[in-house]
Amino acid sequence: MGRSTRRWVAALAVVIAAGVPAAVAGAQTPDQQLADAQARIDAVAGELDRAEDAAEGAEVDLADADRRLTAIEAVVNDVAAALRRQRAAVSDAGQRLAEVEEEAEVVRASLEARAAAMFKQGAVRDFDVLLSAGDAEEALARSTYLRALTLDDAATSESLAAAQVAVEVERERFSIEEERLDEMLTEQRELLADVERLRDSRALAAADARARVKQLEGEQDDLEAESERLEQLIRDRQAEAPSADGPAPGANVTSGGYAWAFCGPVTSEYGPRWGRMHQGIDVGGGTGTPIGASKAGRVIFAGWQGGYGNLVLIDHGDGVVTAYAHQNALAVSSGRSVSRGETIGYVGSTGNVTGPHLHQEFRVNGSPVDPRQYLSGSPC
Repeated sequence: MGRSTRRWVAALAVVIAAGVPAAVAGAQTPDQQLADAQARIDAVAGELDRAEDAAEGAEVDLADADRRLTAIEAVVNDVAAALRRQRAAVSDAGQRLAEVEEEAEVVRASLEARAAAMFKQGAVRDFDVLLSAGDAEEALARSTYLRALTLDDAATSESLAAAQVAVEVERERFSIEEERLDEMLTEQRELLADVERLRDSRALAAADARARVKQLEGEQDDLEAESERLEQLIRDRQAEAPSADGPAPGANVTSGGYAWAFCGPVTSEYGPRWGRMHQGIDVGGGTGTPIGASKAGRVIFAGWQGGYGNLVLIDHGDGVVTAYAHQNALAVSSGRSVSRGETIGYVGSTGNVTGPHLHQEFRVNGSPVDPRQYLSGSPC
């Protein structure tokens, strides 16, 4: 049995129990028991609705946090990988610089040694090399060699110096990028920690909400069992009630013997609506429009009933109870027999409604059924 059905059945049980004496002196009367059950069912159902909404919201928040966490983890992993590559590049640049510096040091030492030797021997050495040549051609060749050797030493020295500068610039650039990535990684890890805390908080909220829903569902199961017992009591009372009056002449009578309550447009049919089950049929009408009984029967309730506003229930003696909700004013009282088409109240907008209309339900042994099983065509 659905939540709306259980609430309606409990409400119906309350009104049917009116006038029945208490079974045991000092104990609650049946109508008191049913009224208490109705109050508990309404309270639990309302709280369960709110808890389910809260649980759904918490799950949405948790899913959002999970998505954010996944996205930030991906960024952290990417930045960490880039930082590792950058550190490797800095290390490689440092290694290359060390190799260039080592080579430069070797060349520098060689040049210094050669310069020292030349300083000690003076220019005479080179002159002697030229004089010791066998002829002019050999002397020219030796002179060219000495000049090339000097130029090569200078070029080598300049090349190594340039390479050293280039590697130092590269290493500095890599170091700056490494620092930038390191700062970015720190920021992303801090953000990740914040989102992890948020995610943990939302996970806890979702778990609490689910636990509350489970608790309320358990309470609702207990109340459902009690509601079923009360529903059986309703059937017993209906069986004990006097038979309803036979059909009386009236307007807009259908093939099933039931008449539309008044002439007006059908604004909402029985069935799912806005994510919930609409358990009756709505007929539009101006405030104060007379409402007629759909069929002869006995009024078992006439009064205020929560979201239904001013409500009239008529037991037709064939297991069918009709309900007429949101009335502006009532024209009958509980216990009265009415004929088909007799005015029982007037269209209004009491209870949970947005405008004046009649909400009519058909209940068979307490359970809602499609009014179109009893009403056909249109009200006019």
